[in-house]
Amino acid sequence: MNIKEILFTTLRRRLVDDDLFACRHLLTGRVLDLGGGRTRGQFPHGRELNWTVLDTDFNLKPTIIGDAQVLPFINNSFDSVKCSELTGYLFEPLKMVAEVKRVLKPDGIAVFTSPFLTPFDFNQHDSIRLTSAWWVWAARRSGFTVEKIKPQGFMMTVLADAEKYWIGRWWWPLRIFGYLIMVPVYELLFWWEQHVPVPDYFKRFTTGFLVILKMN
Repeated sequence: MNIKEILFTTLRRRLVDDDLFACRHLLTGRVLDLGGGRTRGQFPHGRELNWTVLDTDFNLKPTIIGDAQVLPFINNSFDSVKCSELTGYLFEPLKMVAEVKRVLKPDGIAVFTSPFLTPFDFNQHDSIRLTSAWWVWAARRSGFTVEKIKPQGFMMTVLADAEKYWIGRWWWPLRIFGYLIMVPVYELLFWWEQHVPVPDYFKRFTTGFLVILKMN
C-alpha cells in the first residue's frame, strides 16, 4: 500500500477490498456483478474478470443495463453473484435479494458488502442502511442460508473514517497537515481494532457488513 492510499482511502474501502479478495474463490463459474459498473478500490473490475456486469448507468459501460431489483435474466442462470456497496441506492433491497436467489443456480452463492455508518451520497438516491438483523431476516424471507455476516470495523474505524472525511474538506495546506498528524493515529486505532479484543459496546458501531448467502 502506497502513501496516497493510506492518506486518501477510507478504512472501510480497505476492509471491503480485503474481504472481497478473501472471498474471490467463492465467485466462480458464471458470475453476475450487480452495480459493478464503477471501479472502486483495488479489487478487479468485473469486466477484467469476464463477469456479467449489471448497472443502471450507460456511461459506465456495463455488460447490461438493468435494475438489480428486477433482474433481466432467466431463473438459475448464474453460479455466483457479487453485490458490493449497492444496497444504499435501492429503495426495495429485499426485492434485490429475492432476485439474486431467483437467478442463482442450486448451490449458488452470493457475496454482498453493505455500508452502514458511512457518509450518504447526496448526488444519488443513497437512502438506506441495513443492519445485520435485516440481513438475517432477508435471507430467511428469500430462502437463503446465511454463511457469514461479518462487521467491517467497529467504533474506532467509524470515528477514524469520519475524521478523515472531515479533514478532507479543509483548505488544502491545512488538509495535508491534518493528514500527516492524524493518519498515524488512525492507523494505530485501526490496527488495534483488528488485532485486540474490543469491548462489546464498540461492536454496536460498524462501517458496514460482509454478507455471504448460500442457496438452500
